[in-house]
Amino acid sequence: MNSLELISSDAAFLFETNQADQTWNELVNQPAWELLSQFPAFQTFSSQLTTLDSLMGSNGSISKILRKKQVTVSYHATGVDNFSLLFTVNFGTNSPAELLEEMKSKVPARAKFQSRRYSDQEILEYINPSNTRQWSITILNNVLLISSSSFVIEEAIRFYISDNPNQLSDKLGDQLSSPSGLGRLILTSKGIGKLLSGVSSQRESPAIQEFLLSDQAVALNLEFEEDQLVFKGPISMDPSLNFLPSVQAQFPEFEKLISNRTLSLSQINLNGIYETQKLQNPAFAPKSTISGEIQSRLIDRGFLDYFSGEMYFLELEPQGNQIKNQALLIKTTQPGQVWAFLKEFRNTTETLSGDYYRENEILFFPEEEFPAYVFNGKFMGFEQTHISLIEDILILTNSAPGMKWVMDDYYQGNTWSRNSSDSGSKSISPSSGFSKTFFIPKIWNRWIQTSNPNWSTFLQKFSSEFQQFSYLSFRIHQMPSGPEASLHIRYGSEKKQRNTEKKSFELVSGKQFSLPAKVSYGPKSVRNFNDNSEDLVVQDVNDILYLINSAGEQVFSQKLSGPIVSDAFQIDFYKNGKLQLLVATAEQLYAIDRLGNALPGFPIRLPGDKIAQLNLVDYDQSREYRYFLTSPTGNLWLLDKTGKALDGWAPLRLGEPTLGSSFHIRVPGKGDFMVAQGKSGNVHFFNRRGENQPGSPLKLGKDITTPIRVTYGSSPTLTAVTQGGEVIGGSFSGEINYRNQLVKNNRDDQFDLIADQKALSFLILGRQFNKTLVLNDQEKVLMSLPISEKDAWFGYFDFGSSRKILAVTDPEQGFGYLYDMSGNLLTNSPLESEGEIQITHLVRQGQLIIRTRSANRIFEYVIPD
Repeated sequence: MNSLELISSDAAFLFETNQADQTWNELVNQPAWELLSQFPAFQTFSSQLTTLDSLMGSNGSISKILRKKQVTVSYHATGVDNFSLLFTVNFGTNSPAELLEEMKSKVPARAKFQSRRYSDQEILEYINPSNTRQWSITILNNVLLISSSSFVIEEAIRFYISDNPNQLSDKLGDQLSSPSGLGRLILTSKGIGKLLSGVSSQRESPAIQEFLLSDQAVALNLEFEEDQLVFKGPISMDPSLNFLPSVQAQFPEFEKLISNRTLSLSQINLNGIYETQKLQNPAFAPKSTISGEIQSRLIDRGFLDYFSGEMYFLELEPQGNQIKNQALLIKTTQPGQVWAFLKEFRNTTETLSGDYYRENEILFFPEEEFPAYVFNGKFMGFEQTHISLIEDILILTNSAPGMKWVMDDYYQGNTWSRNSSDSGSKSISPSSGFSKTFFIPKIWNRWIQTSNPNWSTFLQKFSSEFQQFSYLSFRIHQMPSGPEASLHIRYGSEKKQRNTEKKSFELVSGKQFSLPAKVSYGPKSVRNFNDNSEDLVVQDVNDILYLINSAGEQVFSQKLSGPIVSDAFQIDFYKNGKLQLLVATAEQLYAIDRLGNALPGFPIRLPGDKIAQLNLVDYDQSREYRYFLTSPTGNLWLLDKTGKALDGWAPLRLGEPTLGSSFHIRVPGKGDFMVAQGKSGNVHFFNRRGENQPGSPLKLGKDITTPIRVTYGSSPTLTAVTQGGEVIGGSFSGEINYRNQLVKNNRDDQFDLIADQKALSFLILGRQFNKTLVLNDQEKVLMSLPISEKDAWFGYFDFGSSRKILAVTDPEQGFGYLYDMSGNLLTNSPLESEGEIQITHLVRQGQLIIRTRSANRIFEYVIPD
């Protein structure tokens, strides 16, 4: 009989060979063994083979026994999240009984075999010298089976004594014939589903259900290639599917948009959109109402006719509290027509349609799983969908911040097309019609987060070993005989040692700028529109504003009416690509061009009022600016770009002072909100005309003394923390939907929220008399810092999952510190700093630029990315 008749088709994996001795010897002589041998499982297996060979008399006895025999190693689920290996050796026309008797006669002292029967078949239990059952062994026909799990042995017996359609041999069909070469890896979709279900913390996820409901199998022959393990062989699929790639494929166009933050990538590159529609997801359960709308108003009208067969589905780094961050890129043949279809669909519903970012329109689709409805169940995971268009590629993301992230990376060059050293592009085969690639070092933390507790510990323990593999890629090519699958596991050619040391840098200031008097404001970075370098905005104690270019040269200086009370904004007043600086003092609003000249009508005074805060609003990225001003008494002013007060805002009297700057946000499905936080704990929502939005005010309570923060998930959420350490979450409908009390060790502990540089996520600070605790937005303690100075400045910078920095200034000592999210210092010695710290990530140069101020000087430091 064939050993595969005794093995379940939902085994997580199976490796089969007819020359186990040669395959093993070949493996240990490959460069890959330098990596594999670091794993305890391979170390133990190698040691056990040596021990077993010694037990049988050495001199290669085990090699002789295994030679030219069918040998399998398979992995089976034995519980919710437990798995066990099953080893089989098929002796063909001979019997393994003699070998088994010889093994029994040579067991160590105090070890023994116990016999029992299951369905009238004998099972031998090997009890080791510690009196623990270690192995279950049986012989079925002439096949010797060994496993540490008696459950797996009993399952094999059930296959042996009865006809069961779940045998692996039945799933392989014509592929059942013996493997050639070194051996083959056999995988089934149900087996992979079982493995993922056992490892994942979300066992019912759509991705797992897709595997469990599918019925594919592959038998992939092992090959050793330079710096990679490769498995190739036929795949059983719907015979109507043709995986020939499109002859008009334009992968370089997609490389311009594929972010360097990509963790995994699914590629579909077939001959036309209707060939891709044959790839269906059996786990997708559409709602008839949504399906009918999309079918009648898009698909039946020919919407799909304007797409090619090229699609790239990206899993991106987590962003803020948005753990699932996805993007779909699709090539269009007539982008204008596609966009017209989408706008018409959106504009005929009650949902407010979208937003603008970097002058690109973004359409909002609240329908859950919108891409799956359009593309036959593919690309699930979109609780909502945001769609934009760059050139002829349609971009779909599952969140508004995700869309902005994709666009930022595109315009800043943080993409595959600009990163020649990245393995991303090299992992994609232009000849494959389908591929799924995981970038192991990048996705590893995500896998740790989404695995259940048992497996998370394992993944963390061996992180450094697993991350020596650069990527794992599964591909499907069309061959004359049918579709062929291949699995590529790329690794480094040299063994890398585990390195647990955190790298820190001895920084020396590269540039220093001196002002005539002590710096009181800044440094703030703004863009130089001439060469896209960075200029710095600073102000001294004499209220003189300076603009300094990247070479350290003064561009202009200007005396202002007082200290700046706002952030530094830039506007394109004339809509010609030339940028002007916008800042406010308590007395006036200034708009200054690059030559230091005031724009017409500026500076602007509020009639009979002062300025406490300023924010810049541009509803549709049309450069028709609005200046959102707040007075010390709580009057809200909204001015047009020329400085004229708008109806309903001249002023709108809040009746109380505000905390932080008032701001504008576009809430998907709800429209524009002008938000002002009063010191009473009420958060007021207004529309553009100054009218109350439904649900206004959101009542957070009077114990809120720090500004609220906005986080983005399926919908934006407002978060605040009280002085007593209670975290409160509220919606833009005016409802409180979350409360949780943080641990408070002392009565005088104080709490604060600090947002990152783009206000997409935040950290919680718990200030105690002798230290400061730093918590993430999930309220988990990240670090404890020995900083208790009440005037200490904290800044949070998020440039991606591996580039999150907490910057701290202790003004009493005049020192600045940079920490990663584990509390490790990034510099060997403190920076000179007496105020806020400014950090910029220069993607193309692979650098982080840190700027600090001390006395009358500005310092600039560089850290390699």
